[in-house]
Amino acid sequence: MAMLEDPPFDLLCPGRRPSGLAPVLLPHLPSGEPDWDGFAHLLGRTVDAGLTPLVSGGPGAGDLIDASTRAEVVATVGAALGGRTFVAGVRAEDGVDGGFDPARLAGTVAAVSRHGGVPALYPSPTLAQLDPDEAIGLLAWMGEWCDRLIAVDIPADRWVGGRSWGMDAFGALLEQPACIGLVDGSWSRQSEWDRIRRRDDIRPDFRLYSANALGVDQIMFGADHALDLAAAVPDAIADRDEAWAREDPGVIDRHDALQALATLVSRSPVDASRHALARILFLRGWLPHDGVHPALPRRPRTDDDLLLPALDRLGLL
Repeated sequence: MAMLEDPPFDLLCPGRRPSGLAPVLLPHLPSGEPDWDGFAHLLGRTVDAGLTPLVSGGPGAGDLIDASTRAEVVATVGAALGGRTFVAGVRAEDGVDGGFDPARLAGTVAAVSRHGGVPALYPSPTLAQLDPDEAIGLLAWMGEWCDRLIAVDIPADRWVGGRSWGMDAFGALLEQPACIGLVDGSWSRQSEWDRIRRRDDIRPDFRLYSANALGVDQIMFGADHALDLAAAVPDAIADRDEAWAREDPGVIDRHDALQALATLVSRSPVDASRHALARILFLRGWLPHDGVHPALPRRPRTDDDLLLPALDRLGLL
């Protein structure tokens, strides 16, 4: 039994109900335009599962769609949810003069907040030009335009302009009153465990949303979650959350099945994972097509031979 007191087993928290962010895919029609009807349907599925929608993130093509489309996403979600909380990705971007345009970011943050959303600052080439202290200062300044915000960590090898918040920067995030959480896209269990310990010591109410496609079971160690996989199977992930909260031993089987699907979806090239999510939604009958942003790579149709057994294992067919 002494082993269970050693790292990382000391973090195990059976019965803890995690908080879940579920990315909502923004599907695209053959014309290359967003499929707004499909998006509305997927948003409804996410809400029905009891998870908090995360829009304009990775599966939401937040790095590819233009600012006007992101604004339309926020307005659409705000109107549909009628005051219920959602999270929306925002980006630091250059202005017409080629330099960082803070007024543009301030306007976006204020608009998300006005529609009832929580802005999540995603990495971008503009943000990558700032050193850690400047980035922390930017988040503090964003707090003047909204009541709550979230930071997002995605390494540069998986996101254009990506940045990783080191432990010192993470400690500084914990000291920002408006910053209520971090989406951890490091895909590193050890990094997440280190952050959870720091969080527990300094600010226990701060949310560490694990986006770890290589470790979907991180909720067992005190993390919350923001898995891209939730864009395609929010119901299965919500059922997993419930099983963990009621200390159902069957949660282990659920984790195994979810991990098998996540591994298929997130394999290289990672950008093609977004089409894999759309393909799952098509196979489930939640979308009438598997269209994603035209700039994204697509997986071969033969992937269905891998995805179907994985979905069947989760009882989703």
